[in-house]
Amino acid sequence: MDPDPSRSGVLGAVRTDDPIADPDQELIEAWRNGSEAALDTLFERSQGRIYGLCLRMLGRPDAAADVAQDAMMRMYEGLPRFDGRARFSTWSVRVTLNCVYSHLRREKLRRHARLPEGDSGFELRSREPEPTTRIESTDLHRAVVAGLGLLDLQARAILVLRDLQGLDYGDIAEVLGTPIGTVKSRLFRARAALREALGRMGHVG
Repeated sequence: MDPDPSRSGVLGAVRTDDPIADPDQELIEAWRNGSEAALDTLFERSQGRIYGLCLRMLGRPDAAADVAQDAMMRMYEGLPRFDGRARFSTWSVRVTLNCVYSHLRREKLRRHARLPEGDSGFELRSREPEPTTRIESTDLHRAVVAGLGLLDLQARAILVLRDLQGLDYGDIAEVLGTPIGTVKSRLFRARAALREALGRMGHVG
C-alpha cells in the first residue's frame, strides 16, 4: 500500500455514513446567506489548528506557514462545494494533509523531515501501550519531537492526528479513508516505532 494517502486518493474520499453535524455548519450557512463575518470567524477558528498540523508534519516554521496558507486558500476555494457530509473540522484536516503531502513530494522530504525542538503541547493520550506515560521534562519532550522526525510519514501523521491534534478514531478514519480497526493498528505500530526511536536516543529503556 502506498504510504502516502494523497497518492491513492483516500484523502479525497468522504464518508457518508456519519450523521454527526459539523459544529461549524451554522457559520457556513450564515456565510452562504451573505455573512462575510461568519466566514472570517470560521477561518479564524481554523488557523491555529491548520498551522499546528503543518508545523508538526513539516518541522519548519517557514514551510509550515506557506503550506498552511495554501491549505486555507484551498479550503476557501472548496467551501462552495462543501456539502456537510463530513464535519468541517475533519474536512479541513484532510485538505491540509493533502497540501502537506504535495509539499513533501515537491521538496523530496517525504521521510525524515526535521521537527522543531521548540514545539510544545505533546501529550500521549491513550490506554494503549505508549512510548512513555507523560512528557514532563523538557529534555524528554524534545526527544519525542525529534523521534517523530525519524518516523515514516504515515506513522508521523497518525501520531500527530491522534496525540497532538486530538482527533478521535472515527475522525482519523474519515481523514485517512481507512476503517477504524486499521487506524488503531497503525497507531499501535506508530507508537511502537516512536518508543524504539526514543530507545535508540537513550530516553526509553
